[in-house]
Amino acid sequence: MNTAPEPGIVDEFPLSFAQQRLWFLEQLEDTGAAYHVRLPLRLTGPLDVGRLQQALDALAARHEILRTSIVVRDGQPAQRIAPTVRVPLEQLDAESAASSIRELAGKLVARPFDLGRAPLLRASLVREGPESHVLLLVMHHVIADAWSSGVLFRDLAALYEGRDLPALELQYADYALWQREWLAGPALDAQLDWWRRHLDGAPELITLPLDRPRPVRQTFRGSRIARALPPQLATRLRGLAARAQVSQFMLLLAAFKVLLMRFGAGTDIVVGTPVAGRRRTELEQQVGLYANTLALRTDLSGEPDFMALLGRVRSTVLQAFDHQDLPFEKLVEALRPVRSLAHSPVFQVMFIQQNTPWEAAPMRELRVEPAELAPTGSTKFDLTVSASEYLGEYWLAFEYNTDLFEATTIDRLAATFEQLLALLAERPDKPVSRLPLLPAAERQRLLHDWNATAREPGAGDHLLAQFERRLAQAPAAIAVECAGERWSCEAVDQRARALASALHAAGTHPGDVVGVLLARGPAMVSTLLAIAHCRAAWLPLDPELPPARLHWMIEDSGARILVSDCALDDPLVPAGITVIGPQAGEAGTQASAGPVNPRDPAYLIYTSGSTGRPKGVRVAHGALANFLAAMRERPGFAAGERLLAVTTLSFDIALLELLLPMVAGGTAVIAVRDDIRDPRRLAALIDTAAIDVLQATPSAWRALLASGWQGRASLRMFCGGEALAPDLAAVLLPSGAALWNLYGPTETTIWSTVSRVTDARRPVTVGRPIANTRCYVLDAHGGLVPVGVVGELWIGGSGVALGYAGREDLTAERFVADPYAEEPGARMYRTGDRARWRSDGELELLGRVDDQVKLR
Repeated sequence: MNTAPEPGIVDEFPLSFAQQRLWFLEQLEDTGAAYHVRLPLRLTGPLDVGRLQQALDALAARHEILRTSIVVRDGQPAQRIAPTVRVPLEQLDAESAASSIRELAGKLVARPFDLGRAPLLRASLVREGPESHVLLLVMHHVIADAWSSGVLFRDLAALYEGRDLPALELQYADYALWQREWLAGPALDAQLDWWRRHLDGAPELITLPLDRPRPVRQTFRGSRIARALPPQLATRLRGLAARAQVSQFMLLLAAFKVLLMRFGAGTDIVVGTPVAGRRRTELEQQVGLYANTLALRTDLSGEPDFMALLGRVRSTVLQAFDHQDLPFEKLVEALRPVRSLAHSPVFQVMFIQQNTPWEAAPMRELRVEPAELAPTGSTKFDLTVSASEYLGEYWLAFEYNTDLFEATTIDRLAATFEQLLALLAERPDKPVSRLPLLPAAERQRLLHDWNATAREPGAGDHLLAQFERRLAQAPAAIAVECAGERWSCEAVDQRARALASALHAAGTHPGDVVGVLLARGPAMVSTLLAIAHCRAAWLPLDPELPPARLHWMIEDSGARILVSDCALDDPLVPAGITVIGPQAGEAGTQASAGPVNPRDPAYLIYTSGSTGRPKGVRVAHGALANFLAAMRERPGFAAGERLLAVTTLSFDIALLELLLPMVAGGTAVIAVRDDIRDPRRLAALIDTAAIDVLQATPSAWRALLASGWQGRASLRMFCGGEALAPDLAAVLLPSGAALWNLYGPTETTIWSTVSRVTDARRPVTVGRPIANTRCYVLDAHGGLVPVGVVGELWIGGSGVALGYAGREDLTAERFVADPYAEEPGARMYRTGDRARWRSDGELELLGRVDDQVKLR
């Protein structure tokens, strides 16, 4: 079919499906230069500008598509072909330009096109010197693809030299008409059936380590970095491809999918890739948008090695190429995926093998070579990786959305990809999920720089030693207050020693467990110290728990003695238990149980039992002492400060409230039950008791705010026990002097990380590990995951508990040897929490790896 227009006549034809999609995208979004095809050429030698102008005009006469614009008829776009068109050649002088060639060219590329006005081709000639020019040809993607650049240059070179070119058998309009006719028949159904099967159940959105939340509407602001592979690595990769009988494209695509998997994308990965779409030889000499996009899905499950994975990728690619004629636009229309304005459908990551024909042929005494340009500042997808070979060098380019990624993240991704390629070339028989992926610099950052928490503990440090140092300095200082009752450090010490003698007389021995079931008051503090004097471990019990729960914990713990202000016939007290009142013992007496060992259990505390049977966690004195010392350092607690204690003793964070002021030179102000239950009374107490520090869960903070509390300018706020939501942080920040977010499982001694919250607009993190604590984010095989990638959080260091009482099997499962620690015998705890390291070295929590739900 001959579609060439007669002289003076303007013809109109339907758009191809790819053209139609691009036209709609242009109407919906301001994409900048995202859909511009650019051909930058450096011309060295004597240039005839007039001859170049003639060659450009002859190009437009040869290829109808260069005379095409888009017109809308009855709401539908069509391509309008003008009989003639002139391609203006804009001439610029680099010496008079205020910016560099790369910057100037970037501005030229970024200028938008008016799709209703031909030509959709611009030519700019930048003069650098008498015989040095940069020619920049920019086409809108609606009329050209990457392959077209090579065709355009070859034809331009021939026309500049005055050579005759054979007439074209077809024009792009012929292709558009044929495509629509072909897709109306059974061929469309056959292609669609394969693609439906191929993409059935594929994930809607790929998971990547984004630095910023995804905007509600997709953006196209982008940047680009490029790096050349070492020549020896490129040679090894070519050899591996030959041994595996795969193309270089298949090998690099498979490696790229391994990279995505290791960066958190899972094992079911869909990546887009362009194909030239010129399966008929007569189309190879055409300028036009023939390229199509294929969505290539790969299953990386089952621990494949790289050779096995190459087999999977090869099979998929060959089948996809056999079904490449289906326009991607028709595929999306048929699949009807969940549409979102926030991201592109089917895939959000693209991989490109740049192998379009290119010949650096001379143009009438001119030496021609590609010119380097600045990034366009735009991108079509979240991430696009392009591989190309030029003058024997292998290049990888990473184009990324700057609203999602920081440049440092893409730099790390690129460095990791190069390391991964080297590992795959060296060990293609090793499971790809177990390759040691991290570059040395990132491993140093994760293991050492962000875990540089080592502090020298005090000699044989433990709770009693810390308190006795404070006692020696200020025996008369008030250590604890409650409802008008005030105990000095000396009074606390005397009461603790007297009770210790009574406990010893009742048969308490080192290593025993002693229950503590007390109403809120100063005696809670002296009782804990008394049990420590006996080298026993306290078992905190909440009088508001059901009797059956209390009886079970006492029995399971093996406790035989209970310090309680309850009567013997109280239903909370199990039968057969020895009950000692907190005021028992004679002042000035104490039977010594010997010095406390940091490895001695300090307390046994039961978790909520949200995953089944409640577990008793055994925490050593050394771990508790390290926690108290770490809290004095960060978030910090100064002598003379007053902390309001509001937490039940059976929740381990109560130990910060009761013990930190006592050892740091402050005062613990214990709120009674009625104050805690009524947020308005609690709000009043914060002011009347001149509180400096308050620790509470997010739920408690919300209740306090809901009561009408307006804040206290000097109050430092500690928040933990639940996730701190940004909206709550935004309200709390102006309510006090400082806001700290704290995180830690019971099994690693109260809090393990702290974060100063200063800007609620940023994600609220849990910060960095406290003193003598290490945090690792690991994959399913115990390997370190890259920065930004979600894994499971493991915690090591001095805070790791001794284990679960009477649960050796569970202890062995959750408390394991720490392979990253230097000290012998070090252990780490598996938290079950999903987390990732942010690029600023802060930890961000992202839910659970299991289905655990925490109540109250």
